[in-house]
Amino acid sequence: MCAVELARDDRLVPARPARTGALLLLAAAVVSTGCLAWPRSATGGGRTTATAAAPSSTAATGSTAPPPAPTTAASHGLDPGLVAAFDVAVAAARQAGHRLSVTSGYRTPAEQEALLAQAVRKYGPREALRWVFPPERSMHVRGLAVDVGDRPAAAWLDDHGSRFGLCRTLAWEWWHFEWRRAWESSSTCPGPVDDPADAPA
Repeated sequence: MCAVELARDDRLVPARPARTGALLLLAAAVVSTGCLAWPRSATGGGRTTATAAAPSSTAATGSTAPPPAPTTAASHGLDPGLVAAFDVAVAAARQAGHRLSVTSGYRTPAEQEALLAQAVRKYGPREALRWVFPPERSMHVRGLAVDVGDRPAAAWLDDHGSRFGLCRTLAWEWWHFEWRRAWESSSTCPGPVDDPADAPA
């Protein structure tokens, strides 16, 4: 895994509790070395509050996807295996002419609850659960999921992600990828599910 310096004392930190303050959006960039870099804020504090454009997708139901969800901070809280696998995928994608970037990573349970409440207001209780899982079912809360922001790059990752254990698990979300150690070890992905109830645990 690449050691990417973020700010004076801030580096990629594997799973650890993140602060539960204001909701922040993770805006990731790929540095020229091919490693995953989590940009510092304009104030130099190692955090960013920039807002990214929402992925554009229409599900089979005809609903438009929610915008990329806010995250607590940079790569904090993500499983170290996911961080390492994504670094390798970034370099491989770059060789293939694609730029992998992350719009959302780890979320606290409180952040996930807030996103679910927002989705319920927008879509109603039943449809909301298609777009935002409860905290106890969310792989973002477990640090095992990232949302990517570039559709062609996401398509490349969908085709090649099994090499890294990074798999698109939800058929209606082109941007959502999850990592499991077993998937990486076997270089196989489960097929994307069509029903939220069938999402991998």
